[in-house]
Order: sequence, then structure tokens, then C-alpha cells
Amino acid sequence: MSSDSFQVPVIQTNYAKILVEIFSEYGFDVHKLLNESGLPADLFQSNSDFVPSDSIKRLIYLTSSQLKISNFVELLRLALQQRIIPHILHQFAEYDTIGAALKDVNRIFVNDTPSSRVHFRQEHGMSWFCVDSPHKEGLYPEWTELFPIVYIQELMKLLTNSDWQFESVKLQNTDIDIIQSALPKSCQVFVGHEYTAVLIPQSLLDKEIHLPKSALSPKPAIVEWHTSFTDSVFEVLKPYVKERNLTIEDAAELLNFSVRTLQRKLKNEQSSFRKIKENLMFSVACELMEEGHSLTYISSQLGYNNISHFSRAFKRVSGLTPRLYQKSIT
Repeated sequence: MSSDSFQVPVIQTNYAKILVEIFSEYGFDVHKLLNESGLPADLFQSNSDFVPSDSIKRLIYLTSSQLKISNFVELLRLALQQRIIPHILHQFAEYDTIGAALKDVNRIFVNDTPSSRVHFRQEHGMSWFCVDSPHKEGLYPEWTELFPIVYIQELMKLLTNSDWQFESVKLQNTDIDIIQSALPKSCQVFVGHEYTAVLIPQSLLDKEIHLPKSALSPKPAIVEWHTSFTDSVFEVLKPYVKERNLTIEDAAELLNFSVRTLQRKLKNEQSSFRKIKENLMFSVACELMEEGHSLTYISSQLGYNNISHFSRAFKRVSGLTPRLYQKSIT
């Protein structure tokens, strides 16, 4: 899931779409889910590769709070089994055994979910599939741990073609009622650890990987991510600049940083939120022009009350008025 240098927590937009689709099929209102979770309003039209992972945490919290925990976990399992995990099984198919794959698990997940931190750890003769949460004090800590716990179980079930069950788990939180309700009664639970982990027995590590083609989704393209913090912020915020005047407070909330921390990190790269916002405006405006939209529509989409304000901002970035730029591409 990521190198330690990764600084902006994200999840693939495709996975966000899958979860919203699954929840909508269960009767949830799509527009309400997108609005209240903080996902882009045009999520299903978005060509952005990633969205903030905290939006997914809010999405999970909102849906789970309206369902019995057992119903919600079954919905989550369904999404993972049928729509999410099959995208990554191709990378496990390269290994002979589950143990060999898990020893290289960070490489497997690094392009799939860049902000997660996954590793394989052996302690006192026991092997653990571990997930570090860089924001364990953040939003909805139980839901932050529930997702990887259920994910790991469903992954092992698909890799072994069995109904594999947990024997032991380690949790970061001490308030574990929600997570415990998703675990077998016989499962040992250890709390207050530095990372979330699932015990993988030796018998499972030795198991050969034989994945039928029916278990695999079409092989996905590798999505490259950014090492620059500024570029990462730009890409994550891009879907949010339509239909709203994005403020630095909005950006900080989406990225799960304080305003001061966001400003400091950008300043360290000789950048600023104003520069990013202007470049976002220019990038999205150009895309909309190429799609044939009018300048009045584009100005409105980008949150400008007055087209002249949009024109001045556009010229400040490009050196051309939007009208002249538009003529140059037609």
C-alpha cells in the first residue's frame, strides 16, 4: 500500500465508486452519500485516479450507522469479494505460495492504495499481516480498523478458496465493540498495539496459490502516484473544484490536516494553497473548454460569481484571457 514517504492519504476512485454503487443498490441515496461523506459530487464522471481516504471512512460510518453492524459487514464483504479484491489478485498470482506473496506484500499494494502501510511481520514464531494507520487518532478509528480486518479475511478466503476464519488479531484501539462483532467468537483479540494485524498460520503461508481466471477481474492498469506533496494535493483536490469555491479550510479538512500543517508542508516545497488553487482552476477550465462548454458555464462550475473574476484569475495563470485561449484550441 505505500512507502513511508507518502504523505496524502488516498484510495482509488474506482473503489469509492464501487462502494457507493453497492450502498445505493441497498437503498441509500447516492447524492446524499456523496455530499455527506465529502466525495466529489461528480464522482461517477470523474477521471481522477484517487480520492481522500477520509471521505471513504465517512462513507462507511454514514452507511454503517443506519444499518445493523451485521448487515453492514455483509455489504462490505460483498463489495470486497466481488468488486474490489479481484482487481489485485493478479499480483498474487505471480507467487507460488501465500507466504512468498506476503513477504512482498508492500510492493503488491503500493500502487493499489498508496496511502496505506502494509507489511509482513514475524514475532516469536508467529506471522502477522500488518496494517499501520498514519491517522489512528483521526476520524472514526473503529471503522478505520474494521475495513482492513474484513479486507484481509476476504483476501485470504479468495486466495485459498475456503471459508478461512481468524485465530488472532491485534488492534490499535481499545474500544473494539464494533470490530469484535465482525470476528469469530473464538478469535483472540489483543488491543492497544501500534498497528492492526491478523495472525496468518504456517499452514496458510505454505498453501500454494492457484487462482482460476474466473476469480480475477480484467487486469487493471498501474496507476502512478506522486512523490511531491504539492502534486499529490493538486491531484486529490482536482475533483472538488467544480461547483464550489474551494477554501484552504475545505482543503485541509479533505486532506485531514490542520490549516497550519497544510500551509507548512506546501511552503517546504516553495508552494502555497493559492498557487495550487489557481493551477486547479486553469487545469479544469481548460478541460471544460476542450469539451465545448461556454465561458459562463465554466465560470459558474468553478465557483466564480462573476465571469470577469474568472477571466482575471485565468489570465494571471496563463497570460491569456479565457476567450483568447478558447479561440486558440478551436
